[in-house]
Amino acid sequence: MSNRIVVKRSVAAVAMALASVSVVHAQQADQAPVQKVYVTGSNIKRADKEGTSPVTTMTAKEIAATGANTVAELLHSIPAFGTGTSNDISDNSGSFSKGASTASMRNLGSSSTLVLLNGRRIAASAYADPNNGKSTTYDLNNIPVSAIERVEVFKDGASAVYGSDAIAGVINFITKTDYQGATISASTSANDNGQFNRNNVNGVVGFGDLDKDRYNAFISFDLGTRGRTGIKDVNDINKAALADVNNRLNQYSSYVSGSPFFFRERTPGAKNFSTNSAYNADIINRTAGCDPSQLITGDIAKHNLTASSMLVGRQFCNFDLNDYYEAQGKGNDANVLSKLTVKLGENLTSFTELGFTRNERNYTGAPRSLNSVSPTTVFRINGLPTSYQLILPAGHPDNPWSNSNSAVAFRMVGTNSNSTNVNTTYRFLTGLKGTAGNWDWETGLLVNRTERDEKLGGFLYRPVIDRIVTENRTIAATIADPNAVRNLANKNYSQVNQIDAKGSTTLGTLAGGDIGLAVGGEIRQEKIGLTSDPELAAGNIIGLSNSVMDGRRIVKSGFVELRTPFTKDFEMDFAGRYDKYPTAKSFVPKVGAKWTVSDQITFRSTFAKGFRAPALTQVSPGGVQTFNNGFVDTVRCPDGTNPLPGADKTDCSKSISSVSTPNPELKNETSKSFSFGAILNPTKNLDVLVDYYKIRKENETALLSASYVVAHPELFPGLAIRDTNPANLLLDANGKPIPGTGPLSAINRTYVNQGSTETSGLDFEVAHRLSLGENGRLTTRLNYSYTLSFKRAERPGETEANVVGYNGGLSDWATSVGDIPRHRGTLSTTWTRDVHSVTGSVDYVSPISLMLRSNNNVTYPVPMCYYGTLPAGFVAPKGVSFGGLPKYNNWVDNCSVAEWVTFNVAYTYTGFKNWTLSANVKNLFDTPAPYDPRNATEGFNTQLHNGMGRYFRLTASYQFK
Repeated sequence: MSNRIVVKRSVAAVAMALASVSVVHAQQADQAPVQKVYVTGSNIKRADKEGTSPVTTMTAKEIAATGANTVAELLHSIPAFGTGTSNDISDNSGSFSKGASTASMRNLGSSSTLVLLNGRRIAASAYADPNNGKSTTYDLNNIPVSAIERVEVFKDGASAVYGSDAIAGVINFITKTDYQGATISASTSANDNGQFNRNNVNGVVGFGDLDKDRYNAFISFDLGTRGRTGIKDVNDINKAALADVNNRLNQYSSYVSGSPFFFRERTPGAKNFSTNSAYNADIINRTAGCDPSQLITGDIAKHNLTASSMLVGRQFCNFDLNDYYEAQGKGNDANVLSKLTVKLGENLTSFTELGFTRNERNYTGAPRSLNSVSPTTVFRINGLPTSYQLILPAGHPDNPWSNSNSAVAFRMVGTNSNSTNVNTTYRFLTGLKGTAGNWDWETGLLVNRTERDEKLGGFLYRPVIDRIVTENRTIAATIADPNAVRNLANKNYSQVNQIDAKGSTTLGTLAGGDIGLAVGGEIRQEKIGLTSDPELAAGNIIGLSNSVMDGRRIVKSGFVELRTPFTKDFEMDFAGRYDKYPTAKSFVPKVGAKWTVSDQITFRSTFAKGFRAPALTQVSPGGVQTFNNGFVDTVRCPDGTNPLPGADKTDCSKSISSVSTPNPELKNETSKSFSFGAILNPTKNLDVLVDYYKIRKENETALLSASYVVAHPELFPGLAIRDTNPANLLLDANGKPIPGTGPLSAINRTYVNQGSTETSGLDFEVAHRLSLGENGRLTTRLNYSYTLSFKRAERPGETEANVVGYNGGLSDWATSVGDIPRHRGTLSTTWTRDVHSVTGSVDYVSPISLMLRSNNNVTYPVPMCYYGTLPAGFVAPKGVSFGGLPKYNNWVDNCSVAEWVTFNVAYTYTGFKNWTLSANVKNLFDTPAPYDPRNATEGFNTQLHNGMGRYFRLTASYQFK
């Protein structure tokens, strides 16, 4: 069977333009043969790169020109990618995906973006993230940039080909193959202050010619380290606004230190305390032993305090948490990938891949604290969570009141609370491929296992902390006791075992060429196991929850594809896939068409159905226990600022525990996607691609919203657990207690199918090539994404509001949508001449508004700034709490996170024999990250921006010949 066909010059030109920005070769003749290859999104070989679906390809040269140190950095430079990701930069937020970096296409979350390595799935990492859109964690850290030959981004629904998780698209990382020789490279990078530094050494060695020697073997390695950068050391952010508005990076940080605060019980036996100035007489603090440099007196203006704060005019010992917050945690990475290919016969080849990665992340943590003004939760595996509140009885040596109980706030100063997260991945793939008659076939066995070892330092050990009460032990003695804290180790794993087979052939010919057919199937076993430290599982640790899981399932799949080139100018393709899970099954089709009107104009379109099976963590025995910090109890503090009679300020911001249980009855998410595009070639040197897309997801799997459960007790009776003590209930107009309004202590939640999301937009890609004669060539490329709409109904029947250009969860309070920028784009120009190559580029991300415009079916006549000063007399709608940052308007007058424009430059020199030298400067003009009040630690949006400032990267590569 011949694998070569003739394609039009215009089609070949488009393929070349998308494959590399360094296209400098002369145009090929009209009849030049082109080798058929597999393109991501199909199992049928084809010659023209542009099929019915849009595919963006980045080559190794393009990747090097971006200056990206990691795959996550690389993908963030592609406009089709959006928010909803996890990143491993720091652990300031206590992320459930700490140590992992993920991808999110079309802002639909990492669970709707499938990641492949050489055309096959990678195992989801061993995380149980309960946040919407993050239930499946494909960790990009397992794929080193240096090993990539090219990346193919399939920007269309692909469930009909690849199955679950491919709703928003597919990223296929393709590594080097059939490599001969040896290359070693080294790079170092940091910003202009020496921060955010990384160092890397990588190389590849290969030998054997597959055609001549009948084998090829190669091994690649990548070793890297990154240094720690503390928040205090970051200069490319708006530090002044962060200090004034968010109370960060100024003299005052936390009043909870090694010098305790004591709070008198207001009503005997009620365990009710207050932290505002109205009860200053019932609040006493110590200052003995405080470092004189940290002994301060609370000041409203200087320390960003409210007039009612208990700290105003009070001398106390400050504890500087800013010493522990970091913009980048320390890390070490190691990756080894090898492949052996053996030609067993003219039509039979074997292949074996072995891969190993180890990614270590070290995070700095502040010494643990305990503040018993409000109860916290002690979790255990076997048994219900219990409310924990350390109350000093009258007569305790530390209690300043002889006739009253008291709560206490103190910190275990001097203890090590750092943490380490290590993800280790093992990958083994072996298989055969060949030709039998008119069939090209391939079969493989894949074993992919990832292990996550999490070590957590300095957690409060309840048996020793309890001695404060049971033995009248002093707090000072407890802080000094090394046994009062424990280091913990959680062990987790995830694994995929897979057998697959596929074949492709031609069924005959039509006027436009061969009819292509592909069929195949796979049997896949998925497993996950999450295990907590025995002390944590036993309920001996204060202030930490368990993630426990033991799940496995078998998935059986089969697919078929058909390509029908009806004429030379018109072709269609069809695909369908059937997947069977233990509790659900799915069949999804896809159809596409491409019409070549002329050498200058081609149209293409697709329609596809898709699905996403519930993540194994959502249906397996076990569960995730969580804390919601800063939670607003909208029953007792409706507007997030002013507590009702009988409540106090702690109800406006508190830590609430939740138990999130799996639901084996969950159904599949379903989707429909449509795309329509045009490929335009006005001249031989100009290629333009325009694609419209629309994706709608239904029946989305999500964890019940804690705030929604609290705001609607009539819908979820008993899920919000409240104190029933009459002394702690709210009071009605007559001063009588209101049943069911006691302080909130816990919320029980489960995973449910709910609501829908719909998004649409336009993608533009423009490539232009210009010959400068003896002065070289210029290649210019624009990659731009324009989001038309993004709508979500959190629950069936709710209103879908377009939140593009906004933070969705603020614009429509009823949703949990993140930031949806309307514009994202990259424009680059590369000049090549002889041994020189220079690339200049500009990246753009549009603003994000923080205005509140609606709450489900209620649209406000005048949008309100969530963090701004509210109108006098304004009454917040039910269930809506405001940001409470009164100084925000001092710095931002348009209630938005500003646009971000950065310029970059890269230079490569190959004039020395066997050497390639490169230099990259990202953010050439040192543009600071736009201020974002929601990220009170970093001061910028970690999904859209970074605080690195002007960033340099130097690389040297030597090829042995």
